[in-house]
Amino acid sequence: MPFTHLDIGGPVATLSLDHAGGNRISFDMRVELREAVQQIEKSPARALLIRGEGGDFCFGGDVRDWPGTPAEILRPKIQVLAEALDHLERLPIPTIAAVQGGCMGGGFELALSCDLILAARSARFAFPEARVGIVTLQGGMMQIAERVGSAKAAEMVFLSEPASAEQMRHWNVVNWVVDDAEFESQAAALAARLAEGPTKAFAATKALWRMQAEQGVKAAKAKLYDVSMPLFETEDARTALRNAAEAINAAKPLPTAIFAGK
Repeated sequence: MPFTHLDIGGPVATLSLDHAGGNRISFDMRVELREAVQQIEKSPARALLIRGEGGDFCFGGDVRDWPGTPAEILRPKIQVLAEALDHLERLPIPTIAAVQGGCMGGGFELALSCDLILAARSARFAFPEARVGIVTLQGGMMQIAERVGSAKAAEMVFLSEPASAEQMRHWNVVNWVVDDAEFESQAAALAARLAEGPTKAFAATKALWRMQAEQGVKAAKAKLYDVSMPLFETEDARTALRNAAEAINAAKPLPTAIFAGK
C-alpha cells in the first residue's frame, strides 16, 4: 500500500504522509519519499507543501522494522531517507512543512529539510533517538544546531524532551504558529502565495544559500553575479522592472508584479 500521496495538479505540489499510527517512516515509505522528490523536481510545480494525514505530522522512523536487523543491512535501508532529504533541500522551489501534532525524529528532520515550517499550535517537536541509544540518523543534530546553537541543540538531542510550537518559533526553528482551526487553510494559502512568486529568483537564492552552506560565504559571494545577473534576462524580471520604472516615472505606487515562472 502507498504510504505517501503526491498531488501535482497545479503550481503547488502537495506531498502527504499517510501511514496509520503517526505516519512513521517505514522502509517502503522511505523509497516513496525519495521517488516523490524526484518526481517533484521534474514537474512544473513552483512550490511544495509537505503535510501529514491524521492528527500528527510524523513520529519519525518506524523502529518496528529495526530490531534484530544487522547494521550492514539496516544502513542502506535507513540511508534512503537521507538521500531523499538531501534531494529535498536541493529542490529549486520553495518548500514548506505544515506540522501538526507530533513531529519527532526523522519527521523533525524532514521538516527541518524544508525552507519554511508552519506549525499548528498543537505541534510538538522532539528528537527521541537518545531514548533508544542511537543518534539522529539524517543529521538532525546538525540541522537543529544551525538554527538554535549548540547549547540548545544539546538540550533537545540529549534530553529528548518535546518542545511546543511556540518554543520552536521563539528559537527560530518554526516560522509561524497558527491555531489548529486555521492550520490547513493557512498552509494552503502560504503555498499558493509562494507558487505565485518569482520562481527563477527563488531558485537563484536557494542555489546561493546552498553554495554558502557547502563552500562558505566567500565562495557564494564570488558566484553571486554569475547566478543573479541572468535573472535580468528572464521574462518575469524584464516585465516587472519595466512596470516598476513606468510607475516611478508616473509618481504612482509600484504595481504588484505577476510572475509566470519564465
